[in-house]
Amino acid sequence: MTPEALTAFLQQEIPLTAAMQLRVTQCGEGRLRIAAPLDANRNPHGTVFGGSLATLGIVAGWTLLYVELQAEQLHPNLVIQHYDCDYLAPGTATFFAEAQLPEDWPRFIEQLRAGRRSRLDVAVRLTCEDREILTARARYAALP
Repeated sequence: MTPEALTAFLQQEIPLTAAMQLRVTQCGEGRLRIAAPLDANRNPHGTVFGGSLATLGIVAGWTLLYVELQAEQLHPNLVIQHYDCDYLAPGTATFFAEAQLPEDWPRFIEQLRAGRRSRLDVAVRLTCEDREILTARARYAALP
C-alpha cells in the first residue's frame, strides 16, 4: 500500500486522523513514519496538544502492524492494549511519529497462524524539528 493510499485508508476508517490531518510519509521494510501539522493539533499555548502526540504514536504503531499483517495475509482484529509514554519536550511545528517492527515479530505471527491471540510491544518515537519530543511503548493485541 502506498503512503497516499494508507493515508486515505486511515482518514476513512479512523476519522480522528482526518481531523488531525495526519499523512503517512514512509511505509515499508518494517518501518512507518507519519506526519501531522501543528495547526490542526495545537493547544492554547501554541504547541502540540499532548493528546495529539499520544494519538499519533498509537496510530503509528497500529498502522505499521496493520500493513505488515496484510502483507502476511493475516487479518486479525488489532487493538491497542496498553500505551506508556514520556513527554520530553513541546512540539512547535509539524511533528512525526516513527515505528519499526520489533525483534519478536516472528513470534507474534507464529502465534496468530496457530490461531492464538498474540501481543506485541512496539517502540514509537515522536520528533519535531529533529528533536525527540515523545517516546512510547505501545502493546497491541491481535485476535484471530
